[in-house]
This record gives sequence, structure tokens and C-alpha cells, in this order.
Amino acid sequence: MRVVAVSRVLDEVDIIEAFIRHAAAFVDHHIILDNGSRDGTVEIIRRLAEEGFSLTLYQTPSICFSERDMNNWLYNEAVDRHDADWVACLDSDEFYDERHLPGGLRAYLQDLEIAGENVVAVRIPWAHYNYRTRDDATESLVPRRITHRTEVVAEGKVIASWRLAKEKGLVLEGQHDVSLPEGSRSTVVTEQRLRIAHFSVRNAAQYVTKVVRGWAKILTAGQACVDRGFSDHYRGPFELLRDHPEKLLRSEWILEKENEDRCIIHDPIEYRGGPLRYTPPNDPEMLSVRALLGFLSEVCTRYGELTDALPVARAYSERIERRIDRLI
Repeated sequence: MRVVAVSRVLDEVDIIEAFIRHAAAFVDHHIILDNGSRDGTVEIIRRLAEEGFSLTLYQTPSICFSERDMNNWLYNEAVDRHDADWVACLDSDEFYDERHLPGGLRAYLQDLEIAGENVVAVRIPWAHYNYRTRDDATESLVPRRITHRTEVVAEGKVIASWRLAKEKGLVLEGQHDVSLPEGSRSTVVTEQRLRIAHFSVRNAAQYVTKVVRGWAKILTAGQACVDRGFSDHYRGPFELLRDHPEKLLRSEWILEKENEDRCIIHDPIEYRGGPLRYTPPNDPEMLSVRALLGFLSEVCTRYGELTDALPVARAYSERIERRIDRLI
């Protein structure tokens, strides 16, 4: 049985090394699609490949929301080119936690193969581990720095079988679930004994980066994407940062008390990756500036390329630039 992980990453230099090292304890190969990192993420992945980790790295300069297409491209790459029996869908802030699963993840997947019940995907719930202001900021290994979590939630990620392709099913946005064609007799199960430790918010500066870039990607994808509600959880904080940044950035809550009332369960995961060798010292504010300016540079460059390539785009842009609206 061959398990292949697939991941999309963007400016994750603070966690990418720990993530790859930990995931390697569960999978045979890891396919990573970088979406244009500028913070050293790609360089760390290259060094891990040189060290001997079984990795395939691709890159695409993605500036807008394109979840389903990219997720299914990764899934098909794992099945078609890397002979995956199971495709583990993971983001770089997601770490498997099998402490409560007798025999562990691989034995569980092997049992599903032997049982022949035509399971095409396994849903794995999240346990959200978010930063607290009392965390040791000098600790670069995220799963050791952030050890408090919320209650386990229903939503999480999937591990998809090769049978999903045979059934002509799809991995959905966010890799939270799969869709099957009408009339399919295949099944999707949820395994509560296995968890994904989700380190989505690791410090205040990284949260700001996540919000700004997350909603900007929706806006660049067009009104239809906005109307469908994708990543809508970023919209409120994005608009607050845009219109009243002081309410967030100078808030006592985010600077001193963030997550103190939510992440109250002390439950450090069993990190399986060994020591870090390439991760730089934790410097969240500088990483945030680098990530946001890198993203802005890509957006502006893409805009310039569009106006150069398409006369209609240039004419539309110039028409907007010449518009004068009286406000008073």
C-alpha cells in the first residue's frame, strides 16, 4: 500500500520543515505545489529533498482562488504518476495525530483496503491549535511552541482513495470532502479516533497576512467567487483592517489575550519529525512584510501583463483611470 501526501503551500517558512518531517512518518511520498513563495519556503523544501526526503515540488504563481482545479490536479498527479493507493490531503499547518487510533494511520488504511467496502475517502476532524500570548516565542518548532487546543471539530480534511478517480469523483474546495456522481455506491467515512492538529494561526502578524492575502485572492478571482461565499471568514477581518486597522492591530485582545479563552486544553501532539535544520529564527513581523509585499508584487505584475497582452484590458483600465466622480 502506497500513501502519497499532496499539499499547496505559500510563504510557510516558519512551519514547512516541521510539516514535511512530520508527514514523512506517515506517507511514502509528498507532492508539494508552491503558489509563489517569497520567504524561503522553496529553499527549505529543496534542502529537505537533498537530505533524502521523497519529495516532488512544483510551482505556480497563483494570485487568485482556484481551489478545486488545483486540488484535483494534485490528486490525479498522486494517483497517475506516483501510484498512490491513498492520497493524504494536507496543508502545511496540518499535522496528523494518531495517538487515539489503535495501530496508527497506515494500519487503518490497510484494513480498509482489505475489507473491500469501497470506501473512497476518509474524513479526519481538526483539532485547532492556535497561538497564545504566553507561548515561548523563541521556540521555532511550532508543535512544541503551540500546545493548547480547542475542542475537536467536525470539519477537517480527507484522505482519498485511488477509487475516487475510478468513480469519477472530485476533491472539493478546501479538501474538506469529496463529491461522487449520482448513483455511486461508494462511501465516505469519518474517523474520529484520528485527528489533524491544525496550527492555522501561529502569531498575530501571520494572522494578518493570512486574512489580507486570503480575501485578496477571492477578490482577484472575480465577483462570482465572492458571491459563492468562498473564504468568507476572511472578509470581516479584512475589511476591518482596511477601514479601521487600529481596532485590530492595537487591540489588547489580539496583542495580549488572543485565544486565552478558546485554546484551554493542554494537549501537545507527538511530533514525529525530529530536529529542525533549516528553519530560520522566529521573526513573524518581518515574515509578514515579506509575504505581503511578495503577493502585492505578483498581483501588480499580473495586472501589467494583462494590460500588455490584451488591448481590451488596457482600454478598460484606461477608461476607469479617466473617470472622475464628484463626491461633494
